[in-house]
Amino acid sequence: MKSKRLVGLFAVFIALFGLLIVRLVRLAQPDSAISQAAQTHGSYNLKLGVERGTIYDTNLNSLVNTQSAYIAVVRPQKNPSTQFAALSPHVADWDDLKKKLSTRLPFSIRVNTPNLKAPGVLVVRMDQRYSGSDIAPQLIGYLDSSGNGAAGLEKSYNAVLAQNTQTLYADFPVDATGRSLTGLPPEIRQEGESHTGGIVLTIDRDIQQAAQKAADKYLKAGAVVVMDPKTGDILASVSNPSFNQNNLAAALKGTNSPMLNRAFTAFNVGSVFKINVAAAALESGVSANFSVQDNGSIVVAGRTFHDENTSGYGLMDMATGMSNSSNIYYITLGQKIGAETVLNMAQRLGFGHTYELALGLLPSAGNLPSSSELDIPAALANFSIGQGTFMATPIQVARMVSAVAAGGLLPMPRLVKASVDKNRQITRTYSNATPDRVFSASTANQLQQFLITTVKEGTGRPAAPVYGGAGGKTSTAQTGWVENGKAMNQTWFAGFYPAENPRYVIAAMMQNGTAGGTDAGPVFKYIADSLAPKLGYPAVPLQ
Repeated sequence: MKSKRLVGLFAVFIALFGLLIVRLVRLAQPDSAISQAAQTHGSYNLKLGVERGTIYDTNLNSLVNTQSAYIAVVRPQKNPSTQFAALSPHVADWDDLKKKLSTRLPFSIRVNTPNLKAPGVLVVRMDQRYSGSDIAPQLIGYLDSSGNGAAGLEKSYNAVLAQNTQTLYADFPVDATGRSLTGLPPEIRQEGESHTGGIVLTIDRDIQQAAQKAADKYLKAGAVVVMDPKTGDILASVSNPSFNQNNLAAALKGTNSPMLNRAFTAFNVGSVFKINVAAAALESGVSANFSVQDNGSIVVAGRTFHDENTSGYGLMDMATGMSNSSNIYYITLGQKIGAETVLNMAQRLGFGHTYELALGLLPSAGNLPSSSELDIPAALANFSIGQGTFMATPIQVARMVSAVAAGGLLPMPRLVKASVDKNRQITRTYSNATPDRVFSASTANQLQQFLITTVKEGTGRPAAPVYGGAGGKTSTAQTGWVENGKAMNQTWFAGFYPAENPRYVIAAMMQNGTAGGTDAGPVFKYIADSLAPKLGYPAVPLQ
């Protein structure tokens, strides 16, 4: 009996062994689906890139993620020459391509076309964060090596933008040795929220692009701010020279500090500040008819101050003193109303103060002279024409002109309107602050007329738009610096458009300029002319 059992067990063993041999033979067949399934022990996960939450303009036009990037997902072949021939004309680095092909492991590489036909190659389209000629790079900022915001709004709103990040992967099925299995394409997989969620700015893309074109045309180094005078919304913010967010190394080595946001930086102001002095005088009861004989110079406490026109302008009142930018008139007016009155108006208009436009994003406060400093008559004379230690940002100057355009109400600047989800539905609103009344509507109306006359008849004529008229003020501010034997000046034009019921305030500043009217006036005109159709005027041909 025992021997019969052993024979039976042996027969069963032989049968099972035979079945095992048959199965192994079938698994060894390379084209067998069973073979592929049996060899698959996992997958090789290849990270292709990250699509980060979107930054939109006020009309939900994307300001980033506006262009496509193409990623070739490659499974190296036994003979990689065909793949190299197909890929090499479309990659930036041949050596990198050769190295990756030699590893025999799946890899991805940036290519410049979606139209690649080669065995083992799949091209995936992704959104490219920056185009290389982006809108407001100093404002938007840039990312660090880990893909987090390192500067600008990218940094301020990193949490919101990162929350909406989407990462793309290519998953390759592999065998037990980690080799990619032939015949099975990679699976393209997405992780994370859709990157259509993000933040909405007050910037208007069309106005921003017009302002950038104007700055590129006229300002080698300078800044432009376009503001809604009633709300304080920043519709455009330009700083020149600009930089390429895809090439930060070049930007760091660039001349004239291209990464500096000049719209948020304080500069010497000059005669644009005469608006402040006129507002202070009118509010303290001085008549706009107050007259001064301008003979081209005035002596204050032993120091002589001059006009640009050394022969003088004759008998000036407040309006003609503004339109001719008479230093003699406004120094005299400042002495008449006193340092405390001039300084108090400057403080009410927001000079010497800053405000957080976004988390950690603060324009410079600039510099206001102290009361004790202005006890010196010559210091008050300098301050009355925007000279001396006084400095302000283009945003602060735009805000002052906004108060004039908005009937004496000073708006608080706003840059970010809302956060939105992946469906672009608002999840949080950043409301406008209530404007502060800084002077009366009557004072504002008189100031508007002074500035309209300046553009029609005075130093602001180069800024006159084709349609609608405008009001504004020129400025040529001495810095005290000398370069190659030449005094360096900051030149400005700041004003409102159109003349009646102003809708826009534009402040333009050029570093190392010659005269505000001829340097910055054309910037104002170019932008105002580009805005004409928004106000119902015919389109103005722009070059």
